[in-house]
Amino acid sequence: MKQILKTSVALTLCLTTLCLGLACPGLIPAAQATEGGQTNWASGVQTIYPALTPPQGQTFWQDYFVVNPNGAYSSTGKKSAVPGFRATAIANAARIFHSWNGQFLGATLSSSAIMAVNSLTLRAGGQGGTAFGANWLYVAPLYLSWHTPTVHVYLGEGAFLPIGAFSKTDLVNESTHVFAFNQEAALTWMPTKRFDVSAEGELQINSKNGATDYKSGNVINIDFGANYMIAPALPQLRLGLNGFVTSQFTNDVQNGHRVGDGNRLSKFALGPQLIWFFKPPYAVALKWQHEMGVQNSTRGDRYWLQFQIPL
Repeated sequence: MKQILKTSVALTLCLTTLCLGLACPGLIPAAQATEGGQTNWASGVQTIYPALTPPQGQTFWQDYFVVNPNGAYSSTGKKSAVPGFRATAIANAARIFHSWNGQFLGATLSSSAIMAVNSLTLRAGGQGGTAFGANWLYVAPLYLSWHTPTVHVYLGEGAFLPIGAFSKTDLVNESTHVFAFNQEAALTWMPTKRFDVSAEGELQINSKNGATDYKSGNVINIDFGANYMIAPALPQLRLGLNGFVTSQFTNDVQNGHRVGDGNRLSKFALGPQLIWFFKPPYAVALKWQHEMGVQNSTRGDRYWLQFQIPL
């Protein structure tokens, strides 16, 4: 169990997953909450053992694939704020995750890099568009993690570097075109061999989109998951519940002025997840997340496939 970490998806989702980034960036060209209601971090990506890291001296490839069909763009009501809105995002984020030899203050030292690629389709208000290509590169140079037989904790920080194309005149863009700083903190608790629970929090601080002079508000996201071995005769299988809560806590600003009432993004999601453990550290996971309580963002479902293999 210790050697099985962040089985992907997501993000994760995952990614965005994942580190899943993996929603539908740039779908709405008008100013609407975190510029299009999207964030670089893929909400819901880190629901599976987020605080576990590779053993010292080892490297893992973790992959986060997500399909995210959206049937509405929500304002504060149940109906779509954009007539005829339909959007689908298909994304994949590949992560290289390495733990270094040695420790610092009893902590394992790890580094990570994630590349996210999107395929986006939008129909809204009689218009439509598609985009395909790279979105961002997420670089996390240092994670500190502490491990006991039952409790695992990690802290890390990283940055989203936009690398995909962006045009303010296009209805759909493959990239958010926004540099962002991200702070991560995760906990995984395994009180018994059959049950575990995890959560990861992320604080995303956004820079301004230079092409549109739009600064999206800052966002807090919490991914969570719990799993149970339902049959001791089949220890490879875990079934669980997963989800996320995403909340924007500062206003959107464009051309130096607050956008509307601040256009703050808010949503949460719940759904089941299934994990199959091969010989450690090989693992694969399937997840579904149904989005609810959505304000100023796309509303739909997220379907994840995640896997992990050593390199």
